[in-house]
Amino acid sequence: MLKSLYRSAARCGALALLLVCPLASSSAGDTDVIRFTVDVAEDFTRFTPTLLSPEDLEPKRGSFFLTEGRIFPRNTISGDGADFDPNSTGAIGLWFCRGTHLADASKIISGEAEIWVATTQNYLLPDDRRSIATEGREGSLPMVRTIVGGTGQYRGYIGEQKQELLGFNKTGGVNLRVTFILRRAAH
Repeated sequence: MLKSLYRSAARCGALALLLVCPLASSSAGDTDVIRFTVDVAEDFTRFTPTLLSPEDLEPKRGSFFLTEGRIFPRNTISGDGADFDPNSTGAIGLWFCRGTHLADASKIISGEAEIWVATTQNYLLPDDRRSIATEGREGSLPMVRTIVGGTGQYRGYIGEQKQELLGFNKTGGVNLRVTFILRRAAH
């Protein structure tokens, strides 16, 4: 029961590899704007919660967690991805997510909570020499998150991450579709 509560409570998401993935584009030759979309599949076997109290049977509001998954080219996950395996071949990077629950797991499971967690996500595209970091809330609704920075070719960019929950994969983790809109920061 505890594992199914954690599975339903872990709602993180997020993403992309410009050099390998031809999904990136810039506006009319404008190198100050980069836009691309990727899919993320959380491997729920990697979800680790920190419960607030030893007697808690589920993550409660304020509980911390860490989870991870893999990044895939856009539209790799079809539909809600219920049968998708996050360990499938074809990944273009790794995704790490740490956060704090904004709702008890039971409220997430019952659908009472639309906003689930506040998180920091790191997208290694494919490693820490080419990465993007984001901050924001997550839940059942589409969300807009802040891109706080990056490394390598993403260094000096900020912007928005649009995140959509597709569903849950075969490990119980979230499947996400994420669009990055990066703009070169003013100097």
